[in-house]
Amino acid sequence: MSNNTTIFRRLRSKIITKIGILVVIEIIIILSSFVILAYFESQGTYLGNSINIAGKNRFLTANVQLAAVEYQSGSSNLGDLSKAIDTLDANIHALKDGGSYLGLELRPLPPQFLNYWNVINQNWDDYKKSIVDKIIKPMQTTAELPSVEQLSTTNELKTKALVLIGSSDALVTKLGEFAKINSQNLMLLQILLGILNIMILVVLSYLIVKMLEPISALTKATAEVRKGNLDVTVAHKGRDELSDLSQSFNSMVDSIKNYRRNQNELTDKLAKTNEELKRKEKLKDEFINIASHELKSPIQPILGLAGLALKGKIKHEEAWEVTLRQARKLEQLANDILDVSRIESGNLSCKMEKVRINEIILDVVAAAKLNPNLSEHVAVNTKLDTPIEIVADKLRITQLLGNIIGNAAKFTTSGNITVESHVHLKENEIEIRIVDTGSGIPDDIFPVLFEKFSTNRSSGNDKSGTGLGLFISKAIVLAHGGKISAANNNQSGTTFSILLPINGNKLL
Repeated sequence: MSNNTTIFRRLRSKIITKIGILVVIEIIIILSSFVILAYFESQGTYLGNSINIAGKNRFLTANVQLAAVEYQSGSSNLGDLSKAIDTLDANIHALKDGGSYLGLELRPLPPQFLNYWNVINQNWDDYKKSIVDKIIKPMQTTAELPSVEQLSTTNELKTKALVLIGSSDALVTKLGEFAKINSQNLMLLQILLGILNIMILVVLSYLIVKMLEPISALTKATAEVRKGNLDVTVAHKGRDELSDLSQSFNSMVDSIKNYRRNQNELTDKLAKTNEELKRKEKLKDEFINIASHELKSPIQPILGLAGLALKGKIKHEEAWEVTLRQARKLEQLANDILDVSRIESGNLSCKMEKVRINEIILDVVAAAKLNPNLSEHVAVNTKLDTPIEIVADKLRITQLLGNIIGNAAKFTTSGNITVESHVHLKENEIEIRIVDTGSGIPDDIFPVLFEKFSTNRSSGNDKSGTGLGLFISKAIVLAHGGKISAANNNQSGTTFSILLPINGNKLL
């Protein structure tokens, strides 16, 4: 009897402890709810202050405009105009920086609205500069009445003032929408916190009844594990012995599952790595074979012609012409290998400057027409958009276009190769397309088209090259912050699309 009483007291003590903990949690949640709601309401107040300050830009802009007109007409002095300008400038910067301003507490403008503020600030700088350049400076140098030109300037300043007011109104609108969403979220948060409090009360009642049920769950879960089923867990709550036992059981099952899963993942990764190594080894061997062939191709004519020229069987001029052409092929191969080394070490350099992209395209096309790989049945055409300057490396862009047009010449036996340019000022980009009517890209090449050593070696093709050109081309495009892609045309041939930023900034 005494032992039963002791066990009952221990059990009762644990239950009371758990209930007490849950009650404390409920109190904490209620207090937290008040704190969270108070915080969000204060954020709404700060946001409302920002809206008021942003809306004040309209009044202060009109005040600056009026002060400028009065100063220009001579009815007020420069001090009044400067004061109006300083007041609007302070209002705009207080809107962004926050702090205590005009008796209001402001938080810094949220990041999602900084673009709108930047537009306001830019319009304000433009408007302020125009006031200084077209009113203050002329008025300080002459005391005559406003001329027709000065009156036209007044109309121009009115227009810029309206632009500034419009950008301020846009920010007010966005802040208002954001405030509305915050208000809705606050209401939703109140509802959720109320539901959470009710759920805690329900859980409190439920746990009292279910306090000792983990024993049955552990028995069933152990039977499932014995059968080999590891997708079982035992719910555990609290900190008593049964909860610790349930947690330990779940940890044990998770450890077994993780061990099996890791083993399977390692096996899969090992298999994929092995396949990738085999593929790269095959590509390396193929590259060595191709590079050896590419090296022998120019060397043999050089040696042969040198011997014939030495014996006087051919003219030296003819030998020098062919030797020079073959030497350039050797130089190109050496440069490609050096470029690959630079790319892999992250040292591919670009000398960025303003260049005329249409002129580069025309120069590359002119060179392509002299390409010995170009069939006499293939015409190389251009469809160029409005001439424009972009920030790029002229030599690298020439190399890029030469690689792709050269590839098109290799695999096009008849028809056309067309180089197009399309300027997209709104997107700050220029698109260059190289469209051919050749044999197209095989499906097995597409996934690795821009990888190193990837080349079309199907059907005994002897024009496949080293497989470095497109790898280098993609690296050049990426170094310029652009994008490159390729697709087969519906009828025949391939289209390469190159997107380059106009001002040198990376495209999104």
